[in-house]
Amino acid sequence: MKIAIVGAGFTGLSAAYVLSRRKHQITIFEKEATVGGLASGFKHKEWQWTIEKHYHHWFTNDSFAINLIKELKLSQKLFFPPSVTSIFYGNKIYPFNSPNDVITFSPLSVKDRLRTGAMLLYLKLLPPSLALNMENETASNWLKKHFGEKAFQILWQPLLIGKFGKFADQVNMAWFWARIKKRTPKLGYLEGGYHQLLERMLEEIKAHGGEIKFNTPYTSDLDRSFDKIIFTAPSFAFIKTYPSLPDPYKRRIASIPHLHALNLLLITEKKLLKKDYWLNINDRKFPFIALVTHTNLVDKKYYAGKNLTWVGNYLPPGHPFLKMSKEELFAIYQPFLQKINSNFNDKLQTINCELFLGPFAQPVFFTGYAKLKPDFRTPLRKVILANIDMVYPWDRGTNYAIELGFKAAGEAEGFPSAD
Repeated sequence: MKIAIVGAGFTGLSAAYVLSRRKHQITIFEKEATVGGLASGFKHKEWQWTIEKHYHHWFTNDSFAINLIKELKLSQKLFFPPSVTSIFYGNKIYPFNSPNDVITFSPLSVKDRLRTGAMLLYLKLLPPSLALNMENETASNWLKKHFGEKAFQILWQPLLIGKFGKFADQVNMAWFWARIKKRTPKLGYLEGGYHQLLERMLEEIKAHGGEIKFNTPYTSDLDRSFDKIIFTAPSFAFIKTYPSLPDPYKRRIASIPHLHALNLLLITEKKLLKKDYWLNINDRKFPFIALVTHTNLVDKKYYAGKNLTWVGNYLPPGHPFLKMSKEELFAIYQPFLQKINSNFNDKLQTINCELFLGPFAQPVFFTGYAKLKPDFRTPLRKVILANIDMVYPWDRGTNYAIELGFKAAGEAEGFPSAD
């Protein structure tokens, strides 16, 4: 078959990888100048490795990504170094990486710490078949009820509000369960950056006769040239590409709100965070939700000895930060960065910063989301949809983007996947 794939992120490339190896004629359409989508990378000329425009890592249970890396003979480049996840609360950093960290988390009473530890273990052990029943209850209600009011206010409410804003009280508990279930103590990365895997996939696709058209948005008039189309771009773009879709279908997929990822990458001589890789900001007076220090996971020698730290945010369309330059945004963030590290002003000399916007990066998973979740099959006979709205209850991530691409390939060949 002649198959068009719209988008060269991990979902599109994974579908193309499978289908090209099965002798289908594949053409990938990518509106940007490079592969990767939200996982695309860049590098300064003095760096040895690329880094992603938006922070990424793998968990040790990310089987689809890990198996693909092995299949493409890149497994020797995959490594899982020690990493520290922490919480910033009450102007202090608390490690939150292990059961012992939970038990010694002093902002909570001993009783609340024990209750929190027990509930985290319960969520970790709860199987998906039971956890999916949680989708009809909001995370806010469930967490408040089972963790207790104090733990909810300190641990979970600031993160829900920070990530989802006005939608915080509408996000369902199945999504939250998946965040706890998925996390592993060790986090992984690929030598050279994710770009190594993306480029290797593209090489394999081309070796099997596939082609890619960069800087080329897909338009519906191209449908007649293909037997199947796999559309991996956001639902918003799908509706825009196919305005003649039936109104009920358009209303259904358009009713899923999305937040934009806005990440400011700080490039500094000295460390902003001493040892923490991931620091959740549990103080909603702060204008960002997390600091992610890449060079506390990966040696800074690959980046000319500089320290790389993302200042992470998820923002609704129309938020004023989305229109700001990196200098304007840094000026807003700087006083808050100084609260985390008082030496930031005079000793951490910022060499540079980069600003990256990832539109439609985070779907909002309401209660009853399963009724809204798009299907591979669409009202258009030849067109298959496979995008980030469909990885639920799991959160966005390259592992599930790869799985989605594999399933979309099966749909294109007439082998419906079992969701």
